[in-house]
Amino acid sequence: MANLVRRPKIGLALGGGGARGLAHIGVLEVLERESIPIDAMAGTSMGGIITALYACGFSPERMQEIALDLADLRNLLRFLDLTPPERGIIRTDRIRAYLAELVGKDRRIEDLPIPIALTCVDLYTKKIVYLTEGNLVEACMATSAVPGLFPPVSINGHLLVDGGVLDNVPAKALRNLGSEYLIAVDVNHFLSEHSQWSDLPKDATIRKFLPAFALDFYQAEIIMISTLTNLNLSKAKPNVVIRPPIPSDVNIFFGFTHALDTIQHGVHATEQVISEIREGIKPKLRLFG
Repeated sequence: MANLVRRPKIGLALGGGGARGLAHIGVLEVLERESIPIDAMAGTSMGGIITALYACGFSPERMQEIALDLADLRNLLRFLDLTPPERGIIRTDRIRAYLAELVGKDRRIEDLPIPIALTCVDLYTKKIVYLTEGNLVEACMATSAVPGLFPPVSINGHLLVDGGVLDNVPAKALRNLGSEYLIAVDVNHFLSEHSQWSDLPKDATIRKFLPAFALDFYQAEIIMISTLTNLNLSKAKPNVVIRPPIPSDVNIFFGFTHALDTIQHGVHATEQVISEIREGIKPKLRLFG
């Protein structure tokens, strides 16, 4: 006797990486085009913001429009406020106001049509915090609060910073949301036989603005994040890991001007695994008796 078992609940984890995270828009574009349903999402930093926008009903096409708008340096610079905050080096008032304009200043995570978790790290407890309820704008600000760059965000007694410190691709959070088939997107993967900077042009924007010691510090941080990400993914065991081959010149600091190319890297990387995903989520016949 055979019975058709339902498809598994599908979860999508989107990792952090600054402008590199725009590749997630391309991933979502392909998943929508191929009618792959998403039952839950988790995200960190830029991946968290895109998770929030998608859960609010923003289509990949609309998110691409926003990204291309930010690709214009004149529009991007309107968010830059170097008036020193109490912590960090860049004030986030303008970014917070823009997010509130997009999603609504009173929008709450638990009211979204898709269950989501936004990843942060609590500086008090030194532990990962998955935000699954509360004010959406504040959660977005917390998950993307890069330590030293943006000020931490205080929520419910926690002092929260960018979740990439401990869990940059939060596939584990999807298990907590009941997901059975996990798709993880790692846009910050640099652990390979090539140096992170092997394809970084000598005239790359990041070299113009950051001194050599800062580049060394940044590279060391990326190595740590990549190592932790591999460890976390080995424990969470996602069914598919998508790693778009984004050039090193697109990074946490610079690269928004390459938005369209970065999105296309997400498209191409997802197209390469779409058959595997389709097969993995297909309802199966189970034999009884």
